[in-house]
Amino acid sequence: MRRLHILFLACFLVPIMGTQAQKKKKNKKPNVLFIISDQHKQTFSGAYGHDIIKTPNIDALAKNGVTFENAYAPAPVCAPTRAAIVTGMYPYANGAIYHKAPVINANGKEVRKGSGFLRSTGYHDDIKTIAEVFKKDGYITASPGKMHVHGELQKNVDPAHPEGNDMGWDVVNTRYYTHFPGGHYEDEVGKDAYHRYRQILEYKKYGGSQDLNPQLKPSLVEDHEDNFDMVVARKAVEFIDERGKDDESFFLHVGFEKPHLPLTTLHEYYDLYDQNDFEFPETVNDWYKSGKYPWVQNWVHHGLPKNKPEQAKRVMAAYAACITEMDEMIGRIVTALEKNGLADNTIIIYTSDHGEHMWEHGLRGKHNMYDAAIKVPFIVSYPKALPQGTRNETLVSLVDVMPTVAELIGADVPEEVQGVSLVSTSKNGKTIKNRTVFAEYRAGDYKAFPKQKDLPSRMMRKGNMKYIYTHGVIDQLYDVEKDPNERENLALNPAYQSLLEEMKFQTLVEWRFDKYSEMKVDRKGNTLQWDACDYTEDYTIFYAKNNNPLEAKVIKKDLADLSFEVEQKGYYWVMAQPKLTRTTPHYGEKVPVWIAAHTFDLPISNAVEVKKNLSK
Repeated sequence: MRRLHILFLACFLVPIMGTQAQKKKKNKKPNVLFIISDQHKQTFSGAYGHDIIKTPNIDALAKNGVTFENAYAPAPVCAPTRAAIVTGMYPYANGAIYHKAPVINANGKEVRKGSGFLRSTGYHDDIKTIAEVFKKDGYITASPGKMHVHGELQKNVDPAHPEGNDMGWDVVNTRYYTHFPGGHYEDEVGKDAYHRYRQILEYKKYGGSQDLNPQLKPSLVEDHEDNFDMVVARKAVEFIDERGKDDESFFLHVGFEKPHLPLTTLHEYYDLYDQNDFEFPETVNDWYKSGKYPWVQNWVHHGLPKNKPEQAKRVMAAYAACITEMDEMIGRIVTALEKNGLADNTIIIYTSDHGEHMWEHGLRGKHNMYDAAIKVPFIVSYPKALPQGTRNETLVSLVDVMPTVAELIGADVPEEVQGVSLVSTSKNGKTIKNRTVFAEYRAGDYKAFPKQKDLPSRMMRKGNMKYIYTHGVIDQLYDVEKDPNERENLALNPAYQSLLEEMKFQTLVEWRFDKYSEMKVDRKGNTLQWDACDYTEDYTIFYAKNNNPLEAKVIKKDLADLSFEVEQKGYYWVMAQPKLTRTTPHYGEKVPVWIAAHTFDLPISNAVEVKKNLSK
């Protein structure tokens, strides 16, 4: 346990070591240190109440800042979330909706491209990023580590955009999961160390890049300091040391990779944990008992906890060890701030790009809309202006990062930003009234539609209610305050049908994206008309005086016709209710959960304007 002692001791020494240096620096504007990990389950840290996971440095940030209890990722996968963070916009709005984007190659076949290859797969050209906001305000911007944003582009990679796209970063290095020749992790440590870290190609036989590592094997990287997060921390410290010399205001984005798979780290971190101390979540056996979830991809269901429980607990220990490794790298960076006298004038934010089930609901990974997959840690530490050691219940999305830090430094944000500033709620502790947050996802391997690679889903959270739309699949509605395990689907409860209808409408009404099309509705005189939407039971009409979906109300439901007569001027929307016909063991033969076949029709129309009152 000597290692743990050192970790905690470092936390207490950091403030002392930096005291004298702090007197030397007086930055005009606050610096920002934004730290983002990969796949860190919200509840797996001391800051969020876990009594086993050792995260002294994250805990220290929480002690000195505001810890948000209800923070959501904009997507349950890396790339769309990360593009949403840097643009302040949800994936459908910024255009970077895919984790790996479908592209038609020269042979006319669809292939999947990761980030860094083509500008066309990324966020829209006219969008300003968070780095560009800071750069315009006179900041030096840097981003060592994982970025994984579709839209970032090295020069001379995409023939259509030979100039590349630096997204506003002055200093870039150690990219990962992004094609970035000259600025990649492999360029820092060499090909062999890179292959060892990822366990790919000649090292795939040791477990592969998706290794859950129940054997608790150590990283294959020969020099421990060449492991990815160690390199990223070193680059961040070097940048901070330079700012300690020139006293320039900076925005530093640090992208760690752990605790993402492979769950490999050093023995010293494994030694901190005993697999027998871990307990399985309450929901671990749920799908084994009732059948696979009709709204979850096949491969996410995992049999390890049931079939080999000891191995499953070792996976939990490996995951915990990777978290502690990453936490120690946070400590290195904060120590550098202290040593350079920059800590008091630096806003520090810690978060992750999505969660991890770690056997909740019998699942692994992320890839759906359960809270385990999309809730994330989110801590803002800036004692100069914000309270210390407080916890905040307001609903938060990672699209809020840009407007929040922009307000703290006095910068303007682009008009198209969809996030909101969290400064006021951080200071007064009051939840933001009527706040709504969303998440979205596209993927394949659903049993309902095995040929579809990009089946869309979207989540809406408002108050204690959470609605999930999965295209062609039964709706989900949960009261997450009364039912935090999300076991009772209130979509099956007649008492909640009005609320279900309202939340479904708000989830769909502005959601537009590649491949899928909204219903087309025409107006002839005082009659709205539309073609039948595939596999539909009936239709619902919504109305608002102004073109504001938030004010829309149901004026007609259970409509079997393909037309509707209107009388009042204003705005009308048509929403189709799917006809579910196929069943699965999960709900049994009496509750259909899937439509008959896949369709590219979204069950919602755009607004139709009626400019004057009409008489029948």
